Amino acid sequence: MLKGADHSYRVLLEGLNEAALTLTADGTILYCNSRFTEMTKLASAQLLGSPVQRIIKSTERKLFEMTLGQLAEGPIRREFNLQATDRSFSPVLFSIKNLGLEGIPVYCVVVTDIADQKRTEEALQKSELHYRKLFLEEQRIQGELRRLSREILRVQEEERARISREIHDEIGQTLTAIGLNLRTLKSNGKPSEIKRKVQSVQDLLEKASDFIHVFSHQIHPSMLEDLGLIPALRSFIRDFEKNTGMRIQLKASGTPGRADIDQKAVLYRIVQESLTNVLKHSGTQKATVTIRKSPHAITLEIVDEGKGFDPGDVSVTPEKRQGLGVLGMRERARLIGGKFKILSQPGKGTRVRVHLSLGGTTTLKES
Repeated sequence: MLKGADHSYRVLLEGLNEAALTLTADGTILYCNSRFTEMTKLASAQLLGSPVQRIIKSTERKLFEMTLGQLAEGPIRREFNLQATDRSFSPVLFSIKNLGLEGIPVYCVVVTDIADQKRTEEALQKSELHYRKLFLEEQRIQGELRRLSREILRVQEEERARISREIHDEIGQTLTAIGLNLRTLKSNGKPSEIKRKVQSVQDLLEKASDFIHVFSHQIHPSMLEDLGLIPALRSFIRDFEKNTGMRIQLKASGTPGRADIDQKAVLYRIVQESLTNVLKHSGTQKATVTIRKSPHAITLEIVDEGKGFDPGDVSVTPEKRQGLGVLGMRERARLIGGKFKILSQPGKGTRVRVHLSLGGTTTLKES
């Protein structure tokens, strides 16, 4: 069909660095070079005289036939997938041109292997998706940190107001009463009255001393530094049960590790926050605090069997936050290198877990 030009044309195709073939109008292969046989892993005898459609992915064959019908309008470049003898598919680019030899439609097809290009594109897409996820995660974290900052400011103001009220109501009133008693003593020197007033002043001073002790313990439990985490938690839980009527079980096991004061303080505050949340939101009067120690790690769990909640709502629903809330506890744990997790479902209680590796002394990390 190619007549005198046949030999020269074949030499030209063989000299190409890419796979190439010639087709009839219906897609029958007239000739293919050695690079095309290498690509398809088929001998030329298996290819010549057969329709090229049989090695094109079945879902793309109609598109290929439509492409052949469009060649009258000019050359076409289109991607297809070729099937090799091992049934694997290779993405290729067909560059098709109508040679139109002696009025007979004969198509020249240069076949470019684009597998590497596709892999690069897929890698770029995955990379783009990965970095987009990182970007969205960073935005989420920044949003949480902004909420945390606002929450810290709110809690600080509430705490200042509480301290002001406590000092005014307790210390202020006590000192006023002491002053009144002393003025009475000054104006009334009867022995019986002096004895009674002195006793009253002593009682008021003891009350003020007890209040200062409890109040300073709430602000910063010195027992953490003096005796350690477990004794400090026992003392806190005992007072918490006394003040709230709750029943809390403290379980401690394992070999003590060497947690520093920052780590102990964070674990202590997380227990405080968690038990306060149990009291206010769980609808149960029971909770269990478990601490498992080893020379290299500490695991803390606070568990209740109350009504539970959806953890996904905690960081955005103000009425479900108390103090610094779950977001604050997570941030506290992060600052000492710990892993924080909260497990809860409506009607199935709540489990707060903190795992802290003890790789040496740890100072609070900057955000």
